[in-house]
Amino acid sequence: MSKEKELEAMYGRFMSYQQELHEKNGKKIRVGLKVNIFLPLIFLILSFMTKSSKLVFLVLWIVSLFGISFYLLYIEFTDFKLQEKMKEFGVVDEEEEQMALIGAEVQKSIEELKDIAKTEMMQDIRDLKKEIREELKNKGGNKNDEEHS
Repeated sequence: MSKEKELEAMYGRFMSYQQELHEKNGKKIRVGLKVNIFLPLIFLILSFMTKSSKLVFLVLWIVSLFGISFYLLYIEFTDFKLQEKMKEFGVVDEEEEQMALIGAEVQKSIEELKDIAKTEMMQDIRDLKKEIREELKNKGGNKNDEEHS
């Protein structure tokens, strides 16, 4: 019984550690996105306030965007690998799998956009069918008029 309680306690600590790590990664992503917005603005303001070369600030801006992007990718990848390991150990089932750090809203938005695009495409196809039918009727009517004349 004691061994079982120890295992349950260890499992609880492991799950809380994993959850804390996941939440910290989410915070890091939010901070990284904010930095991704504000740092280029700072470089833009500095480039117009100083009389030095704009090229230097452009290069700094581009390098900072790449650096922040790689940082965000690294955080997301490490969190993804952590969740993969959790699935591998059988701790998290496929149905209970946690959403990616920045993927839940994006996936929902993509699904909504796909539905909107599908609806628009279907309407465009219907409109094209109507146009084709009208053109065929007009051409058929013109041929009949020519034959009767």
